Amino acid sequence: LINDGLDFKAVQFDPNVTHEEREWYEDEARTYYAENYPYIDYQGFRGFDLGLSEGLVPTGNRSFYFPIHYMEPIAGNEAAIDLDYYSHISRRRTLTHCFENGEPAITERLLLVKGPNDISRCGSDDAQSYGIVLMHPGTSTADNPGGYWPRDLSSIVICIPGLLERATREHTVGSKAYIHYEDSEKNEVFLGGVQIHGNGESRELTYLQETEFGDITGHHMAYREYLTLTNQVWIITITAPKETYEPNIAFVVLGGVLVFLASVCLSLWIYTSTQRTRRFNAMRAKVENEKAALILENTRQAARAERELNDFIAHEVRNPVAAAMAACSFVKSAVNEKEPLVDPQKRSDTREDVGVIYNSLQFVNDLLRNMLDMHRASHKQLQVNFENIDIYHDILQSTAGMVYQRDSKVKVIVECEPRSLFVESDCLRLKQIILNLARNATKFVNEGFIRLRGYVVDNEVRLAVEDSGVGIPPEKRDLLFAKFQESLDQLSQGTGIGLYLCKNLVELMGGEISLDKDYTSGVPGNPGTCIVINLKRPPISHEEVQKGQEDVEAPRTAVTFAESSENDDLLSSTSDDSRELPASLNVLFIDDDNILRKMFLRSVKRVAPGWNMKEASNGEAALRLLDEGLKFDLIFVDQYMASIEKQLLGTETVLEMRARGETCRVFGLSANDLQAEFIAAGADGFVIKPFPTEKEALRNEMLRVVYGKRVFNPPQQ
Repeated sequence: LINDGLDFKAVQFDPNVTHEEREWYEDEARTYYAENYPYIDYQGFRGFDLGLSEGLVPTGNRSFYFPIHYMEPIAGNEAAIDLDYYSHISRRRTLTHCFENGEPAITERLLLVKGPNDISRCGSDDAQSYGIVLMHPGTSTADNPGGYWPRDLSSIVICIPGLLERATREHTVGSKAYIHYEDSEKNEVFLGGVQIHGNGESRELTYLQETEFGDITGHHMAYREYLTLTNQVWIITITAPKETYEPNIAFVVLGGVLVFLASVCLSLWIYTSTQRTRRFNAMRAKVENEKAALILENTRQAARAERELNDFIAHEVRNPVAAAMAACSFVKSAVNEKEPLVDPQKRSDTREDVGVIYNSLQFVNDLLRNMLDMHRASHKQLQVNFENIDIYHDILQSTAGMVYQRDSKVKVIVECEPRSLFVESDCLRLKQIILNLARNATKFVNEGFIRLRGYVVDNEVRLAVEDSGVGIPPEKRDLLFAKFQESLDQLSQGTGIGLYLCKNLVELMGGEISLDKDYTSGVPGNPGTCIVINLKRPPISHEEVQKGQEDVEAPRTAVTFAESSENDDLLSSTSDDSRELPASLNVLFIDDDNILRKMFLRSVKRVAPGWNMKEASNGEAALRLLDEGLKFDLIFVDQYMASIEKQLLGTETVLEMRARGETCRVFGLSANDLQAEFIAAGADGFVIKPFPTEKEALRNEMLRVVYGKRVFNPPQQ
């Protein structure tokens, strides 16, 4: 283009940028101009969002943009840097033509954007001058990946005065040349005009003021030709004095320049596309080979992982189920005697058998719940809700109360330095991690201590769970956080996935978890274990926490414990949760399993004897109760239920309830992870089956259900 002598203003590349990519492109440009053109005040993507009269303003948020991101030359075109072509209707029509037809397109006449002290980027002293932009979408290839063409654009900015000067170099002195084009309403619009002065040795050009097409249609020496250029029709008019007019030559020259210009751009795109296609084909062949090898390897790994999972479940579930079945048979025999449980020894044995049944089923329940959480964490499906939390009260002290056992030889110690240590993290997940580690430590410590610590190192908050147990053998340390790790305690009480789950949760919050291999407990014969969690977040000052609470008063559930007089950090298990369940609520429990309904009603009566409980075997039966006018404060809905009339899933039942105007709290139930589905249907929350059976655990779950933040927003009356 430069060698040909065409007076163009700039050559540009205009990528199709999504809203998610905008920040990256702006950061890239800001860095580039700061390093190479420090005098440029880069302001990000800009456009005519408020209209041409208001000038350039920062482009508002849209799903996509077409900024002038790469441009040569930069000097003289600073005002056009990252101008969004899609922000103005004229340029937008040209973009639309390129994408709908897959061919080049020319904009309508433009007064090019300019700096505040500039006259015009296509200026002339004689008359108002315009420019045009020729946009080109490139060429598609037969093996274009995914069919995403057109996507990006290249463009060239041409000043009409420069084009006229080039086209009239061999023109007759005294003649005039005009360029008009037909707009979308078939009106002739002036692009530019020039008159040639001088003699054979010296030529001068005078650029003409805007001239209506009708003013030159009656000229006695006028030659006119209509040229179809991509999306526009240009009207070339040549006028000259008698005996000097050579219309055919002028037309050929002007038309040849325009055709040459389009051909150069097209040839450039064809060449680059051909080279790109060659490189792409070579890369695709390589990628296909690697993809085939990767698929084969992934298939092998998936098959191996499935075998490992099946073997793990079969091994871990078989033993507790076998123990529960054996103990259950002993209990059945004992209670079916003529005089059951008269013998004190048999009563003692039966109590032990019941304990075996409970512990075995609890183990299986914990295993399945941990596997569900592990799956959700590894697939990034668990939600992390960051908030300002008090490490001492919210995490360490509350966890210590859950681990502490009265009359135990194991002391539970809490240390936090400083005592008022605040950090931004997920309180629920962090407490789950510390509780898992602390309970794991209780399996290894017969006497001594379990210490829960919070401290700051290098301006990063860290937590540690230390114990005076038997320690971890060196050969087991590298596999400590591996999935399906064999239990390390002597009785094989662990599920083998607890530490792996902790690792996933910590990484989900952006932290790290590790084993302190240099730790020693100080207790002879018991080296102990120390697991450290680095949250990789700085502590928050008390003033920042108070300032945040002034804006949003967030309720916090704090569990405190009575302190021992012997040691300030020794904790008892006395809960001080001041909240109580409502004395009376109307509750509906929907489940097709009659036994589960009866067990749930009996369990709830233990913690809320004043609640009025109703039950339904399926969604249709529940809807009939609502149609009868019964009012409920709380509804639990199972997902999979059978009906002889028809079958409604739990989510469908919730949708129908909300459609009928039911505004009470509704919670979904399932043994599968269906929280997202129930929330989308209009439920306030979700509970993984089975419900807790311990009285205190069930009470805490009911407190969460009754007082938790609602997701569904009832309509205002």
